[in-house]
Amino acid sequence: MSDFQRAPILIPETNGQNREGRRDGRTERDLTERISARIIRSNLLKKISVPLDTFLNHCFQAPAMRRVKIFLNGTWAGHPLHPALTDIPIGAWTLAIVLDLIGLLFRLPQLGLASSIAIGVGVVGALSAAAAGLMDWMDVDPPEKAIGAFHATVNVSATLLFLASFLIRWGQHWQPGWGAFAVASAGYLLVMLGGYLGGIMVFHMGVMINRNAYRSGPDDFTPAAAAGDLVEGQLKRLTIAEQPILLVKLDGKIHALGAVCSHYGVPLNEGTVVGRTIECPWHASRFSLEDGRVVRGPACDAIPAYDCRIVNHQVQIKIRR
Repeated sequence: MSDFQRAPILIPETNGQNREGRRDGRTERDLTERISARIIRSNLLKKISVPLDTFLNHCFQAPAMRRVKIFLNGTWAGHPLHPALTDIPIGAWTLAIVLDLIGLLFRLPQLGLASSIAIGVGVVGALSAAAAGLMDWMDVDPPEKAIGAFHATVNVSATLLFLASFLIRWGQHWQPGWGAFAVASAGYLLVMLGGYLGGIMVFHMGVMINRNAYRSGPDDFTPAAAAGDLVEGQLKRLTIAEQPILLVKLDGKIHALGAVCSHYGVPLNEGTVVGRTIECPWHASRFSLEDGRVVRGPACDAIPAYDCRIVNHQVQIKIRR
């Protein structure tokens, strides 16, 4: 099994709750759920996404290619790279539409070159965003993969329309024209649809959010476990003050961290101690035992870290602020 393939027995967690009941396309209570359900049940998207997912996982198993993936995930920035890059085409293409309208309505042909440059910048930005998006898409489950595949199809179509508009302008020596504007406008409508689908993935399905965003406490030292119960190198999961906590004893020192991977909500007690890190069992992100920071992606966010002390043979912890 590759680093990017997950054990099927595990269920993602978000603040102590799994999300299976609202990700499988069965509920259709509003427009977003109805759209999601139809996309998730599409056999055509499955035929496209399954072989593509297999191909990408095969390609990015090599260490050198894995480094490329992690770079595009945005681990180095502490923020997913894909949503940041999408601002480039959206902003550039919005500017192009505005310049086109001004140039056509007020007969300002000198704006034709400016709008063409904006379209070209948008196309380059869209390709960069697509590359980063594919790396994130590799890590999600089938329901999100279906929405993501449709999201990508729509955005690729929009990019091709803007590229076609760019070529039309080139043939017209960068002079504005209603034909090139109409093609660009069609692409822009698709971009809006693509953005809506991306919003479904993030705000409705929780893709690429920090799974520990709302973790808190305990703010005061709280008994967690008997010091003698901790075995060297063994991962022990506890619930303290309604928070999932992971205790690890390594070289005689006790570490306390959040027990949920920030990347996709995986129980880290199913992971492995590697050096002075804990490795996620699904996507092989690694977090420092000392302070919970990300040592290796694709995770972008650190996990909670807790101060530890031993009082009367009892391990006590409090969240580190």
